[in-house]
Amino acid sequence: MEVAARLSSPLLAHLRRVLGDRNVLTAASGWGELVALVRQRPVDVVVIDPRSDGGPELAPLHALMERYPTLPVVVYTTLAPETMRITVELAKRGMRHVVLRGFDDEPRRFRELLERLPAYRLGEEALALIAEELAVGMPLLQRALTRMYESPHLIQGVESLAQAAGMTRRNLDRWLVKRGLASARVLIFSARLAQAYHFLGEPGYLLEDITKKLGYTSPRLFSRQVRATMGLAPSDLREQMPPERFMAALAAMMRRHGATADEAVQ
Repeated sequence: MEVAARLSSPLLAHLRRVLGDRNVLTAASGWGELVALVRQRPVDVVVIDPRSDGGPELAPLHALMERYPTLPVVVYTTLAPETMRITVELAKRGMRHVVLRGFDDEPRRFRELLERLPAYRLGEEALALIAEELAVGMPLLQRALTRMYESPHLIQGVESLAQAAGMTRRNLDRWLVKRGLASARVLIFSARLAQAYHFLGEPGYLLEDITKKLGYTSPRLFSRQVRATMGLAPSDLREQMPPERFMAALAAMMRRHGATADEAVQ
């Protein structure tokens, strides 16, 4: 899990202890830097104290929530006379998670809250499309694929996926073909495409932001792959392919193992 935070030093120090070494925490010194992190990094959760500079800063927080409506945001702050007013105001805007220092931030409980929040819905739905084929798979491979569909940027290529699955590249592709699935290269692209489709529904992201979050060095390669596999430019996916149609097309891609899909994602 990757967390971006804008907090005072004491709250940030405690959040580091909460997250430990298994998660990534990046601190932003200002709202502009925080938005840049959200746009360019694969951020799963944002943790903010609206009072980090001494007074409530609600307008930038409202703007962040409007630009990235599905991005999980947690307010982590200290108890003060104005805290209740801030909490009520944020609740009206859809804020669901407020953690108070010294009351709700016991490390295990706080960490469990943060780990429940990331929105992997489309990745989970994509993986569910091939659940039957994976039912007899090796547990290590199943975990590797789950990780890939939750966080596509963590798997940078076929060798990376094979290593995570505890297999050689040749054995991985042989197993996938035997189960009637697409090659590892195509499955990697399908995980990225599912994540991109989710991001394309957020008004705050440019295509360059999305491709960078997915691990591409240039939007051009991703755009070419999308056109070759879906017949549309990335900017047209959300408008011309509603979720049901998109998932049906994704399912077909994930199950075919001929040369066409492989050539499209070269």
